[in-house]
Amino acid sequence: MKFMKPSHKQDSIAPETVRYIDGSSLARPFDPPKSVIAACIIAAALAAVIGGMMASKTIDQVLHGEERAAATVESNIARDVSYDIPLVQDCMALDDASIMARFEEAGFIIYDLTGEGDSSIDLMKLPSDTNLVDAGIALGGGIGGMDAVAASKYLVGSWRFTADRTKGTSMRVRYADLKSANATEAIDAAMASQGWIDNAAVAVESEGQDEVGNTYREGTLASDTGAYTWRVSVCPLSDVYDIAGLPDTAQYVGIKIQA
Repeated sequence: MKFMKPSHKQDSIAPETVRYIDGSSLARPFDPPKSVIAACIIAAALAAVIGGMMASKTIDQVLHGEERAAATVESNIARDVSYDIPLVQDCMALDDASIMARFEEAGFIIYDLTGEGDSSIDLMKLPSDTNLVDAGIALGGGIGGMDAVAASKYLVGSWRFTADRTKGTSMRVRYADLKSANATEAIDAAMASQGWIDNAAVAVESEGQDEVGNTYREGTLASDTGAYTWRVSVCPLSDVYDIAGLPDTAQYVGIKIQA
């Protein structure tokens, strides 16, 4: 048996090429360009200013918001706006169309609240320094849904006139008196608006408080168009509208005449 001598000759293998990545770029510092740094600083400064303004506004609103609202309410109440309350006795001899025409001729801004099927008219006279568009938006949620600022704007200088012709004829004007100091003063002011103070044709037959707590004064009235009974009654405005921030002495006034 012959043994073969191992051969020392091996197959030749080509050496592999090794490539090295240039890491010089990674050795550079990672600082962003100066323009980017400047932009970031400006953005941070603006954010700080805006945040400070918002925080200041929020703090100011919390600390001084009620004070400013109270001052606005006081200004609204004191503004020079006339109620121009109509003489109800003069309306008794008029039909609905004539009453509406009289109010329009007087230049009143009238918001018609008359509902479908109502026996007669239901009208709201707006303050002379407002308009129908703004009032329509403000009154959309009802007066009871207003805050004190809005209520003092639309209640001062406004009234609501209604007529009822179902059984005889009766007419009524209702409004808020935010200036009178008490119920008696509010009744005196209402009677003065109708020319019933020191009027020989007007007799006071009863006054005091009724069974539901209203302060009232009532009597009879003689006029060229007939003899009528009248009644002026008031109650605290807070009994009608739950609006915080209005004067505690504010009264809700009703003037009624019936044939």
